[in-house]
Amino acid sequence: MLSMKKIFLVTISILMILALPLHAGASSIADLPVKKGQEGNDVVILQQRLADLGYLHFRATGYYGDMTVDAVKAFQARNKLERSGQIDSATYVKLFAREVVRGSAGTAIRRVTGPRLLAKGEAYGELIPWKTVNSIFTEGARAKVQDLYTGYTYTVIRVAGRNHADVQPASEADLSTYKKCFGGAFTWEKRPAVVEIDGVLYAASVFGYPNGNTEANYCSLEGCICVYFYESTSDIGGIADSEHTTNVYLASSPAGAVR
Repeated sequence: MLSMKKIFLVTISILMILALPLHAGASSIADLPVKKGQEGNDVVILQQRLADLGYLHFRATGYYGDMTVDAVKAFQARNKLERSGQIDSATYVKLFAREVVRGSAGTAIRRVTGPRLLAKGEAYGELIPWKTVNSIFTEGARAKVQDLYTGYTYTVIRVAGRNHADVQPASEADLSTYKKCFGGAFTWEKRPAVVEIDGVLYAASVFGYPNGNTEANYCSLEGCICVYFYESTSDIGGIADSEHTTNVYLASSPAGAVR
C-alpha cells in the first residue's frame, strides 16, 4: 500500500506534467502560416516568444517585418527546420516545444548555471494564483526572494508588470546577490525561488536576464527582472511559459528535489 508521502509525490508529479503543454498558447494562432506583412495579436504572440528565446531583440510590435523574418529564419536554422522565414505549422510547434533550441548567445550572455534538480531546496512556498499575488504585491512593495537551491536571499521592489511581477533589486548589494544566484552574471536561466511577502512564502520563478524599461533606480540595473508566480503569463500575448511553470511547481514542494 502506498504511503501518504508517495501518494503526495505522485500527485505533484502529475500536476507538473499537466501544467507543461508542449506548445503553450497553441490555440491562440488560428491561421498558419503567419508571414511577412501580417499584423495583429498573432504576430505579437510570436514576436514575444522569439524574444524570450533570444532571436528577437526588440519589443513586440505586432507587425511582421524584415527583422521578424530574419529572427524566424535564425530560429528555423538552429532548430533544423526549413528557413522560409514564415511561421508554418512545424515552426509553430517547435517554437513552443520544451526541447526548443534557444538563440545563440555570445560570451556576454551566459548559459544555465548552478545547482538545479539534484539539490535539496532551502525552503518551499505556496501555489498561490497570480491574481491573488498581484493584489498583495503591489507596485512599490518589497519582497524577499530566496533562490530555491542555493539559499541566497535578496530583496526586490515591484516596479511594473501586469501578468507577472517586474521587479528591481532594492540595492546594489541585492543586485550582487541576485547575480550570484546565476553564477555571478546575467544569464538566460530561469530559477525556482520562494518569495516572501508580508510573512507568506510564495512559489515563484525568476528570470536571469533584465528586460524592459523602468524609471525606478533602486540600483544600477537597467530595466527590470521578471518574477513569475502560479498562473503568471507574459504581459504581451498572455503566454504561459513552461519553464517558469515547472520552476513554480518545483518551488512549491519538497517533491521538486526528487523530480
